[in-house]
Amino acid sequence: MEKESTLPQTVIAVVGDTGSGKSSLLNALLQHGNILPTSGMRACTAVVVRVSSNELSDDYEADVEFLAEKEWMDELEVLLKELTGRSGKVRTQQPDPDTESAVAWNKIRAVYGPFSADVTLEMFRRQRSVTRMLGTTKHIARRSVIFCVHC
Repeated sequence: MEKESTLPQTVIAVVGDTGSGKSSLLNALLQHGNILPTSGMRACTAVVVRVSSNELSDDYEADVEFLAEKEWMDELEVLLKELTGRSGKVRTQQPDPDTESAVAWNKIRAVYGPFSADVTLEMFRRQRSVTRMLGTTKHIARRSVIFCVHC
């Protein structure tokens, strides 16, 4: 009986600042259009993304694993503290792009969209459009490369 040989998996990390072009670079290298979403205006892939070849079919597939609710709320609390001024109000305008505040602002905007200066962690927790996905995995399969926010 002939054993099927498999090559060891090679992992390549692509790291850099938010908006520095990591997803654009990967899209160019993969030569398959826009597999990863990109935007010059906001964070699109502000999380770990694993890309691998689909050897079983011609479909493009993704398993999107969402953080557990506690993990996200803990991170969101840190992000909000980074954006909260001495007055107790949350900064709603985009900070200087070279700051930690800009990273926090981009992450929150990418998930929730525009927010007000009096927003609280509890207000974000009540947004079921986000929290209902936490702790779940969503499988997406498509025949062609498309960018779909609500697939």
